[in-house]
Amino acid sequence: MESVQFIDLNAATVFLLVLIGFISGMVSGFIGSGGAFVLTPAMMSLGAPGMVAVASNICHKFPKALVGAVKRHKYGQVDVKLGLILGLFAELGMLLGKQVMTGIKHSFGHTGTDLYVSVIFIVVLAVVGGYVLRDYRKLRNAPEEKEFVTPKLALWIQAVNIPGTMVNFPVANVRISLLFLIPAGIATGMLAATIAVGGFIGVPAMIYIFGVPAIMASATELVIAFVMGLGGTFLYGLEGVVDVRLSMLILLGSLFGIQLGAIGTTYVKDYQVKLVMAVIMLTVLFSRFFYIPGYLSKLNVIAPLDDSSIATLTTLGDSVLAVALILGAVTVLTALTKGIGEHRKGEMAQEVAARMAALAPAHGQIAPGGRLERIMVATDGSEFSAGAVQTAVELARATGARLYITGIAVYNPEYASTVPGIEQTALAKARADVAAAVAVAADLNHVEVVVESADPYLGIVEAAEEYNVDLIVMGRRGIRGLARDVLGVATARVIGHAPCSVLVAPRGVHLDKGDILVATDGSRYGDAEVWTAGRLAKLLSRQVIAVSAVLPSHNEVRRQQAVTAIEQAKAGLGVEHIQVTGIVTEGRAEQVIVDQALKTGAAMIVVGTHGRTSFERLLMGSVAERVIGFADRPVLVVRM
Repeated sequence: MESVQFIDLNAATVFLLVLIGFISGMVSGFIGSGGAFVLTPAMMSLGAPGMVAVASNICHKFPKALVGAVKRHKYGQVDVKLGLILGLFAELGMLLGKQVMTGIKHSFGHTGTDLYVSVIFIVVLAVVGGYVLRDYRKLRNAPEEKEFVTPKLALWIQAVNIPGTMVNFPVANVRISLLFLIPAGIATGMLAATIAVGGFIGVPAMIYIFGVPAIMASATELVIAFVMGLGGTFLYGLEGVVDVRLSMLILLGSLFGIQLGAIGTTYVKDYQVKLVMAVIMLTVLFSRFFYIPGYLSKLNVIAPLDDSSIATLTTLGDSVLAVALILGAVTVLTALTKGIGEHRKGEMAQEVAARMAALAPAHGQIAPGGRLERIMVATDGSEFSAGAVQTAVELARATGARLYITGIAVYNPEYASTVPGIEQTALAKARADVAAAVAVAADLNHVEVVVESADPYLGIVEAAEEYNVDLIVMGRRGIRGLARDVLGVATARVIGHAPCSVLVAPRGVHLDKGDILVATDGSRYGDAEVWTAGRLAKLLSRQVIAVSAVLPSHNEVRRQQAVTAIEQAKAGLGVEHIQVTGIVTEGRAEQVIVDQALKTGAAMIVVGTHGRTSFERLLMGSVAERVIGFADRPVLVVRM
């Protein structure tokens, strides 16, 4: 039996490992796959035994999987129960796979594990790469994407009822017997224990065997990957084959690379991404062929090869692998360069627009004279979007504005290129959400918009910028106690990054009656909020209720400032012949605003934000966040 062999780390190998991690991260971010099929062979080419490369790769993956799972769970895409159950069975598969690997190691040494890992890689990449290449050809020639249909096998399995074994998964909306979950989980874990890429089995199994929606399957797999990775690191750690140095170095590189890859993929078509993925996979596959004769020779399976022949074959294999890595890097960097060029053009356009805007009064997105020409409403088809759609429709009807009804096709890019149906399912849902909202706004001048994005807030912001809207209307989730959850991650980020003001509407609201309540403190930000409230009041033929709050601890100077702020609001809006009722009262600002809105029956609340884009700094603990979270009526956050 051979002892564990860790590669020597010097300046050159450290640089190469970080570079490989960086390139694999770019490839991962670009093609939407975990990148492990690049990392494991690359570490083996640097001298790490197959078992060490797999174990170290597993160790580097599970922290990223945890972060991804938490992120996707916020968007309701993760079935935690399904992920944990499959993860536990996958852990059993990981144990079995590790036993196979260690058995080969004890019998044939590291050469045996190198051969085993290489053969499995060749088979898996041939199947997956070939399928992706076929998918590329279909997608390139297809006039349009077809909606993904649940396979007949999944429908049959869901219909099978085996008493005592059935498990309900309400988030994924499926009911499945454990007898089907067990083998799928074990197979996923065994593949992960062999090549560190269990998702090649786990995701297709959830979609085609269990009937889980493609978006949810790819997100739920992150939970499985975390459970497998954590357990796999422990199991392989007991064998002493986890090289934490390798894991940390490739993780360091990949964390930077994946960001560039994700940016690059924005500027290419989907079928081009699939082509790049197929080519890289098949190139990596081809590189492993050159190592097979050397492994077989060392194991005396074939006639012995001399050292020079083995060295030549190894050099060829390393060269082909280098070609795969270079191809991935060049593809991503080319797309990124193109994107930077487009971004610079956009910045120049924004600079020109900013100079032009400087010539006009800076009173928010609702301009003097009552112009409100473009309203965008974001809908996800849920009950939480119903209030936003109703509010946007009523506002558009009252103002004559064009309504941009927008659905966001959100899908996890982790397996977007390997699992067909993820994009199609997301697009089909977004189109259905838009269609439902269109039914409410059929009599209005409207535009249907569907945007693809990895994050809901990015899709909303990008659509708002593209269509140059004056106002974004969106829904709000229910109150759940924690400040960050009260507002909602997506809502907070939209407010922080949107190019215009944002109207947040809870469920069951209407604008058919009630005045416009605005909070002011007499500052220039308060003036902008008052101005915007006045424009809305004029458009809707309502009055304005101006509120200013003081605390019991405030001195007379501060109290006088509150009174002055109200008088300024009355005087400013009086010029526009808008009637204003002023209220100065004690209490925390957010509580005063919410209470007064309830007492006066206000139809809408107007508050402001200073436009800081860092989420942690944007609204955390601020008046605006709490008002949005606890008010039972629409809240307009004026962008300044």
